[in-house]
Amino acid sequence: MTDDFGLIQFGRGKVPDRASGYTADDNARALVVSARFGVDDLADVYLRFLERSQRENGWFHNLWDEQLIPIPEIPSEDCQGRCLWALAEVVYASNMPLELKRRAKRLLIKTLPTVYEFSSIRGKANALLGLAKQPNPRPTTLLAEALVAQFSVTESAWPWPESILTYELARVPHGLLECARRFNCATWLETALCVLDFLIQILVEDDMLVLVGNRGWYVKGQQKSRFGQQPVDAGALVEACVAAYRISMNPSYLRMAELALGWFHGRNTAGVSLVDPDGTCRDGIDEHGVSENCGAESCLAYLLACSAWCEVSECG
Repeated sequence: MTDDFGLIQFGRGKVPDRASGYTADDNARALVVSARFGVDDLADVYLRFLERSQRENGWFHNLWDEQLIPIPEIPSEDCQGRCLWALAEVVYASNMPLELKRRAKRLLIKTLPTVYEFSSIRGKANALLGLAKQPNPRPTTLLAEALVAQFSVTESAWPWPESILTYELARVPHGLLECARRFNCATWLETALCVLDFLIQILVEDDMLVLVGNRGWYVKGQQKSRFGQQPVDAGALVEACVAAYRISMNPSYLRMAELALGWFHGRNTAGVSLVDPDGTCRDGIDEHGVSENCGAESCLAYLLACSAWCEVSECG
C-alpha cells in the first residue's frame, strides 16, 4: 500500500485505493512499525511524508488527497501526538541509519513545543508514548500530570473524562503506563491501571473481547454498540496490557493481551479471523460479518500488536 509519496489510507479488498488519499496518522504509525522491524527503505518514505507534512509552527497536516494536495482541515492533536511518537521511536528507540535519525530529530525538535497546547486525552496519550522514550522529563511530567488531572475528577463507576467511549480507548492508559515505567511514577501507574481495568471490564464478555463499535459507540448509561468493531482498538489493548504486565508483572494482564490478540484470529463475535495468511488485516466487524477491505490503519494495528506481544514473549 506504499508508493513513492507515502502509505495509502484505504483499500478495496486488498487493492490500495489511491482515491482515499493519505494521512500523516497512518504514515506515523507505519514509521513506528518500520523502525521496530528495521525496514529502512520504507522508513525513509514515511519520514519524507512527515517532513512534507510538518508546518513552520511544528504542527503536522494530516489529510492529503490522491492528487498529493493537502486537504483543508482543523489541526488534529491525535495526529500530532502520533507523529511525535513515531519520531521519538526513530531517534531514541531504533537502530535506523544515522541520517534517518538526524532527519527525525530535526522534526522532533520542532514538534515538542506543540505538546503544551494539547487538551485532548488521546493527543496527550499518543504524545506520551514518544515522550517516554526521550530523556527530558519536563514535557513528559507536564503532559502526564495534565492527563492524570483529567481522570482525577471522574466518578469511580465511570473513571473516564468523557461521557462517551469511542475509538482506540486503551491507547490512553498505554501512554501513561509507558511514562510511569520510564520515570518510575506511582501516581501515573495507579491512574493508568485503574483506567485500563475499567476498559477491560467494558470490553470483555464471556471471556471474549467485544470492542466498542463505531456504529453508535458507547454512551454512558446506554448500551455498547457491537457493530463497527475496529482492529485499532484491539491492537491498542494488546499494547496496553503488555505494558501493564511489564510494569506490574500481574499475569492477568498478560492473559488479557493474549485474549485481545486472539480477537484478530477469530476469537471475536463473528468467529472469523481478520488476518489472512499473507499478514493483511481486515478493517473490522459489522452486522454483516468481517469486512473484505484491508486498510492501512488495520494492518498497522495488527503489526503493532504483534510487535508488543513478541517483545513480552521474548522476555518470558
